[in-house]
Amino acid sequence: MATESSVPGPASASTSTWVPRRELALPNELLHKIILWVLCDSVHSICVSTEDTTWEKNVMATFHQVSPAFRAISSEIAGKAFDLVKDVRNNDTTLLNSLREIFVYLGLLGARFRHPTEWGGVSFQTIDCSASSFVFAYALFLSCITLRRNASRSPHDVFESTHKVILTALLQSTALCERVKPVEMTALLKKSIEEESVLAIHGLAVVEGFNQLDSQANSYVILEPHAYRDGTGPITAVRSMIHTALLKIEGSYQQYDSILSNKPAGLEPQLYELPGVFQALRKVAVLTFEEDDYDLYRRIQKLVNHWSVRCPFLNKSNAPIPHSL
Repeated sequence: MATESSVPGPASASTSTWVPRRELALPNELLHKIILWVLCDSVHSICVSTEDTTWEKNVMATFHQVSPAFRAISSEIAGKAFDLVKDVRNNDTTLLNSLREIFVYLGLLGARFRHPTEWGGVSFQTIDCSASSFVFAYALFLSCITLRRNASRSPHDVFESTHKVILTALLQSTALCERVKPVEMTALLKKSIEEESVLAIHGLAVVEGFNQLDSQANSYVILEPHAYRDGTGPITAVRSMIHTALLKIEGSYQQYDSILSNKPAGLEPQLYELPGVFQALRKVAVLTFEEDDYDLYRRIQKLVNHWSVRCPFLNKSNAPIPHSL
């Protein structure tokens, strides 16, 4: 009969030690891509995220603590992206301090983006940080967001002139991105600039279209009662102009709404909140067309129905409940 000591069994766990195999280590090329993406995402989050970004602001210190490879690769990428001088790049302490200043500055820009009233006296002159192309590309981009949102509460002429400035600034921000190396660091910023350009271009087109509709609705109301006396020429011309204005609006409002669908609720102005849109829509919505060769009535009602889902002035079920006296 076999004794307990003679029964074969697995080797004792205490006597076996797992040794990491060298071939399991990630190649530097893959590490480079991972670190590059994390840095790109961290910088973008610092600027635009509505959540706490403490981890992102400390991302370089975290990389430096992981391993010599992480420290070397992250320092190389960040040093190039933010155009740090050689002396700064070659000193870990100075590098981390410089990048920390940059991230704090970008965080302040982000605070302005999220909470304009908390911006206070912060300006380019009061922040001590390296003014790289990457930093100024973000500064321009975030300023454009603030300008666009503020312009939604302005008269339509101010809105239009502001949006032309915004579009020029966004082009400059894109040009600055082209100067940043590695180019992958600007991937998220470039995508956001494209989205911001869509909002500016199509928001401007919608405001221009409704400004035209407002004037044309006034003309139609004046001319329509006298069509039999004055002939159909003038009223037909106004219907044609309404058709042209609707084409401009129809070609833009869906693109604007598509971008808004990916934005946090409550931050961005809805189309019916842009200057003159609701006023003009209310005017044209009550027009009647004895001759409707451009299908104007159906197209106007489609706009009303589309925006009445969220607009309390077009949909009474969304109207705020008055406080009890």
